[in-house]
Amino acid sequence: MLWSRVLVLIAISFVFLFINGCQKSSEVTNSQILHVAAPASPITLNPLFARDAVSLEAAALLHPQLLGTNPYTLEVEPRLFASWELHADNLTYHLRLREGLLWSDGTPLTADDVAFTLLLICHADYTGWLYPLLRFVEGAEEYRKTRHSPYAQGAIPGIRVIDEQTIAIRLKQVHAPFLSYLTFPPLPAHKLQNVKVADMEEHPSLKNVGVGAGPYLFTSWRPDEYLLVRANPDYYLGKPEIAEIYYRIIPNIEAQVIELLAGKLDLLPTAVKVEDVEMLAADRQIRIHKNSRLVYDYIAINHKQENTPLKDRRVRQALAMLLEKDELVANLLLGFAEVLHGPLLPLHFAYDSEFSQEKGSLPAARELLLQAGYPQFKLKLIFNSGNIVRENVALLFKEQAAQVGVDVQIHALEWEAFLAALTNGDYDLAILGRSTDADPDLSFHWHSQGAGNRTGYANEQVDRLLEAGAAVLDRGKRTELYRQSQALIVADAPIIWLYSRQAIHAASADLHNFAAHPESLFYNVHLWSLAGRDGRP
Repeated sequence: MLWSRVLVLIAISFVFLFINGCQKSSEVTNSQILHVAAPASPITLNPLFARDAVSLEAAALLHPQLLGTNPYTLEVEPRLFASWELHADNLTYHLRLREGLLWSDGTPLTADDVAFTLLLICHADYTGWLYPLLRFVEGAEEYRKTRHSPYAQGAIPGIRVIDEQTIAIRLKQVHAPFLSYLTFPPLPAHKLQNVKVADMEEHPSLKNVGVGAGPYLFTSWRPDEYLLVRANPDYYLGKPEIAEIYYRIIPNIEAQVIELLAGKLDLLPTAVKVEDVEMLAADRQIRIHKNSRLVYDYIAINHKQENTPLKDRRVRQALAMLLEKDELVANLLLGFAEVLHGPLLPLHFAYDSEFSQEKGSLPAARELLLQAGYPQFKLKLIFNSGNIVRENVALLFKEQAAQVGVDVQIHALEWEAFLAALTNGDYDLAILGRSTDADPDLSFHWHSQGAGNRTGYANEQVDRLLEAGAAVLDRGKRTELYRQSQALIVADAPIIWLYSRQAIHAASADLHNFAAHPESLFYNVHLWSLAGRDGRP
């Protein structure tokens, strides 16, 4: 079966080669060009307004972060900011930029650019998603409400430029995760300070990034075809060794595999199918890489419908007992995932490897349903068509549910219809994915007032614990508070946690020093090299 699939892919790849001739060698002459597959076209290259994963990934090539997170520990680490200091009041941060930072037009990158970017994000006309991260800055809420000017001008009391390299940020209350929020890039004040904030999202100099400071500089972009970028000679961490990156838009994963086998791609990032791993690993010219991510799959429960059994916590708890998650990971994901029982992920410092949901059984689930007064009922479960893993999860869930008297009707929907059903609440259950922050603070999704709390989940005790966890700096105390929060959330069974999938990458054996970050594919792209080409070691 394995080799028959290999032969089919090789045969198809020969067809591609015949049709395209020597396209790869004719379109480029520099061997230090990395061909990377992208599943979709970026919508924007503007990092402060990017709302989709592909746009954020592409923007990371062109824009440097103020701060980063360590790929292994997720602790905050220097990037543009070389150092920082928290004053004794635990409210005021002094952050210092590296020396000699430059925009690609030769203009120095200074604390004024950082202050301008912070003002932009806090402005009333800012339409991006970053403001909730800065609402703890002293005066940010008032600035956002006031709107004295259509431009990112004026002052916020909690933001003060000390000198060209140093900025002070004062918070209105202690907020432990704050530094982990400063992982966005600055924008060039000298190019954008006279642009109205309302016009910023569509501004051509941001869409095409005429001036940047990231590891790569913009060359050309044809939406739905490719993005081409070139190494920045003035990049603050050193000029990248790979001269250019050709980011090709190839929506079909099978087409990506064919192109990789044909030698026309050097990297298939993140989304390699588990069933393709063995085949690709058998090719001596290909290497498989994997890493954990801050992403998990779950079964969402619609809490907003009236007169539904799902309003009863016992029903939700019963449904959470139905799937054997270890078997899902072993059989459907071939071990390329970790079973998940709650919102804290293995990468989080507060993660508890011993924590698990009560080990359920079909008789126990049936008993809960009988106690709740729902011996039989129907549920509508939706998922996005084309996702084989989620389809199999849906089928297994349906099979298990039938044994306890629940008729689960599954519907595979095309992406647009799937999104519409979620928006309109036309479902009882939905299989989804969700990303989390590097900091284990769970407030975004699980505080009753959290910006990402779309299910309407509310538990006053959880709110108090999360607020307390963000208000202390001691990691041990925070760990205890977040673990207590997790136990309460899981007991309420607002969703059914499934697993955290690993990112699987397939790369040319020529690609050296590749190591993807849990949050960003191109985090250390300046260290990558294409050794062995043009006689190079």
